[in-house]
Amino acid sequence: MYRKIKDYFRLFLYKTFIFLFLITPRFLMKKFLEFLAFLAYKFNKKHKSIAKANLDLVYKNTISEERKEEIIYNSYKSLVFNMHEFIENQKLTKDEILGKANIINGEIIEKALKENRKIIYISAHYGGWELTVPYIALKFGKVAIVNRKMDNPHIQKLYEEARTKNNVTMLEKQSAAKGMIKAFKDEKAVAVVIDQHIGSGIDIDFLGQKVKATDSTSRLALKFDAIIIPIFTYCNGFRDFTVEIKEPIDTRIIEFKSDNEIKELTQMQNDILCKYIFEKPDLWLWQHKRFKKYHKLIYKKGNN
Repeated sequence: MYRKIKDYFRLFLYKTFIFLFLITPRFLMKKFLEFLAFLAYKFNKKHKSIAKANLDLVYKNTISEERKEEIIYNSYKSLVFNMHEFIENQKLTKDEILGKANIINGEIIEKALKENRKIIYISAHYGGWELTVPYIALKFGKVAIVNRKMDNPHIQKLYEEARTKNNVTMLEKQSAAKGMIKAFKDEKAVAVVIDQHIGSGIDIDFLGQKVKATDSTSRLALKFDAIIIPIFTYCNGFRDFTVEIKEPIDTRIIEFKSDNEIKELTQMQNDILCKYIFEKPDLWLWQHKRFKKYHKLIYKKGNN
């Protein structure tokens, strides 16, 4: 009974946020979101501490403490702006969503589709990540994305309905492999956000640190002769984005340097993420325990 009450209360809060977001004039919304980001930066001590631990591990003393704080604040700002995107995009039409962004190198996807290639999109919690998949799905065709199921079934239902409207199918992490194979059979592209901590996987280097990473995209690409296409969405201003398609990883033409093709391919994908995170660290979500597997002590209270 308590769980049901809790779920409905959270649903009420969620719908209240949607209502407030939708009735607030756009010229006020940006300031409101920046204020929310400031509050999160000041009072969300737990996740701010995680972000600081990650920055200390990756950068050590190569950047100043002031710069680290700036990155953390901008990361919160990116998170809040993405929350707005997630909510607003549930109510927008296809043309309204596509009108938010311009696209660079879209011909890469067009070429892959013309050649009837299986496509795996990879991305990260970087820039305008909540716009990335709906935009690509509405512009180029249906996409199945791997997502962790939400704890609240009522919000999960709304989330799935919104994604379906935008040409996106949800795949649960627990059965992601079967779901991705089925998506290919249904002539859908697959999208995976590959920058998160996972308990199992293979060891790779990420931002100069040893981590566990998912190898599901590598296995799928090698098995189905798929092309891996990295996508990053940059925020130019409020509700103004650039979706940039990066150079693809084509399993047909890769010359592997080792016998462990899966690990090598997984490292290639993560190297791409690292390149753009290092270029613009303010755009990445530093507030999750990405390095937990081999550096869990950095997240202990009092260590930072």
